[in-house]
Amino acid sequence: MFIKQSLIDASASRCNFSPAKLDAQLGDGPLDIKAPDKQRRYRQVLAETGSPERADKAFERIIAGNDLVSINYLSKGMAAAHSVCRIQLKDASSKLLGFATGFLIGPGVLLTNHHVFGQASDAVNSTLDFDYEQDIDGRDRPIVQFGLDTSRLFYANQPLDFSVVAVRPRSIDAAKDLKDYGWLFLDGTPGKADIGEYLTIIQHPAGERKQVCVRENKLLKLETDTLWYMTDTLAGSSGSPAFNRFWQVVALHHSGVPKTNNKGQTLTKDGRVWDSSIDESQVDWIANEGIRVSSLVKHMQANLGTHPLMKAALAAGPFKPALESSLTQDSPQPGSRSAMWVEQSGGTATLVVPVRMPIDLVQMPPQFAQVQPSVPGNAFDSSPNINLLPDHLVEAVHIDQTHLDTRPGYDPKFLGTGALTVALPKIPAALKNQVSTFIADPAQFVLKYFNYSVVMHKQRKLAFFSAVNIDGNKQQDVGKRAGDAWFRDPRISPDQQVGDEYYSKQSTFEADRTKNPFDRGHLVRRLDATWGDSPDEAKQHGDDSFHFTNSTPQFFKFNQGAKLWLGLEDFVLAQAVDSKRRICVINGPVFDGPLAPAGGLPSAGGASKADPKFGGLPIPKFFWKLMILAESGKLQASAFLLSQQDQVLGIDRIHESALLEKLTAAEALVFQISIADLAKFTKLNFGKLAAADTRNLAPKLIESFADIKR
Repeated sequence: MFIKQSLIDASASRCNFSPAKLDAQLGDGPLDIKAPDKQRRYRQVLAETGSPERADKAFERIIAGNDLVSINYLSKGMAAAHSVCRIQLKDASSKLLGFATGFLIGPGVLLTNHHVFGQASDAVNSTLDFDYEQDIDGRDRPIVQFGLDTSRLFYANQPLDFSVVAVRPRSIDAAKDLKDYGWLFLDGTPGKADIGEYLTIIQHPAGERKQVCVRENKLLKLETDTLWYMTDTLAGSSGSPAFNRFWQVVALHHSGVPKTNNKGQTLTKDGRVWDSSIDESQVDWIANEGIRVSSLVKHMQANLGTHPLMKAALAAGPFKPALESSLTQDSPQPGSRSAMWVEQSGGTATLVVPVRMPIDLVQMPPQFAQVQPSVPGNAFDSSPNINLLPDHLVEAVHIDQTHLDTRPGYDPKFLGTGALTVALPKIPAALKNQVSTFIADPAQFVLKYFNYSVVMHKQRKLAFFSAVNIDGNKQQDVGKRAGDAWFRDPRISPDQQVGDEYYSKQSTFEADRTKNPFDRGHLVRRLDATWGDSPDEAKQHGDDSFHFTNSTPQFFKFNQGAKLWLGLEDFVLAQAVDSKRRICVINGPVFDGPLAPAGGLPSAGGASKADPKFGGLPIPKFFWKLMILAESGKLQASAFLLSQQDQVLGIDRIHESALLEKLTAAEALVFQISIADLAKFTKLNFGKLAAADTRNLAPKLIESFADIKR
């Protein structure tokens, strides 16, 4: 994979020195390390060697520019190389797009470049090749492939050109555990390498077998976030780790500066002008640039430090195998189909007999679910792609985002054809510029899921509306869920979706409501979408409702109240299940609706009033719901407006200590209104549904669901 020209140009603009001249000036003589830096570096060497005697010798060699190292340098290098893999970049049709390099930085976490995985969809279909290398006899080792799991973790940052993504724990053929490959610990302490010393790069150049560059890689210059070095790297080496002489990772290789002529054209090693017909290995690189590990760790701690996978990775320390033992040469490896094997450690031999025992996994109670991280804005965070999820022992909600483009979505002909067609609402021309469109195809804007669809408001980061088909005859009992796991939709920009960077400001799971009294309120709720031809299919459909695009901030009493949003949802679902019929439901928030008198309903023609903010996010004062069914060959539609105005008004001005008392005392209200009035509130066009309205009358407060006219 040839590095993007824009990335090369950016590196070239930062390369304000002559690498060749600086290399010559540094030579191979003693390093010029200042006294404070000597003390710091000595402490690092002492920590690595664990012995004052060995530290003294190693430090003396560093200061003298001596290349001599202990013989275990080679074995340590082999251990470090074990965690480095080749990345096969593939699109949704599994077409190979190119190669890159990556490496494990903790249990289940891979690090590579942003220009390799710029968004989650780049990683979904890609694979990791471990052991793509030759053994001591020059024979190819068997390649072990692992898949990526962007639903558990994906984060990409462009300014520092890095991405982290979760790796699945078992190989694609289920024969290997990822834990067998260890990880390379990222030490955030700055100053792990000094000007003039040589770095070592382990890489898969141009997608070839694993290789190492151990000499022509002198560290030339240190910048705040980057360092410059001479080395032999090729396209495909993007994402490689750069090590100091103690096999500490000091940089993430990301780009280089090629030699150019006076016209700015890239040159090859033999002086020709390079073009795409010439192999990339022929490019004459004059210097390479890496991102400093100290900057990476600082950014990760600030933005990902509370995510379960990243927290474990940052705290893991250097990898140490759980059992340092050798297997007898003729013994089968653990995990093979052999009945038993022998493990030998020192003078002790152990006969290992595998025993399989079926066990039941206990789901984690919601109150023990891990809090998801807040993602504060900062200088590095230009437009991060982020998908942060708790790592439960048993994941009650699972979404496979691999083939989002194949989701059928809401079916307008679900109740019938012709006069029974229920189209999605139309957004007026004045609001078209606020519709979120697909990153890959700006002409598309309807996000289709299993049994439902969503259209997003890009400025408010919430849905204009969602629409779901409910089949009461195919409802399946899939059991209760244990905890929520929510997912961003990679088809639209992540900064056009409200995610857990907002909801996770609760200090504990639904414990301190003064921190954030707002639930991730489903528009299409899980039970409405949980239908299909089998329980497994129904669960897959219901789980798909846990996309942040289908979520709005709803005051927790409003969201959970038996007479409020939850109560209305139960009422609507009962209409479908009890009579084994089909129903269409369309709903959404009212953006900047007019104010209502206390305990009352706003006037449909009233002046709009900006929604109050909490935590910097405008909170809708009202939500609406449309229920549509077919009766005697005709459509019947009922519209409802739900108010949480009294909870949210002035919420940004209420002191934290008084917040919960105020919110608890407030009452939310449910009204049945005309579809004509609903169109005025929302500014949406509901087409022929106004003619199918069962209550084309004045609004009515719903005190009991027996009051609903349908």
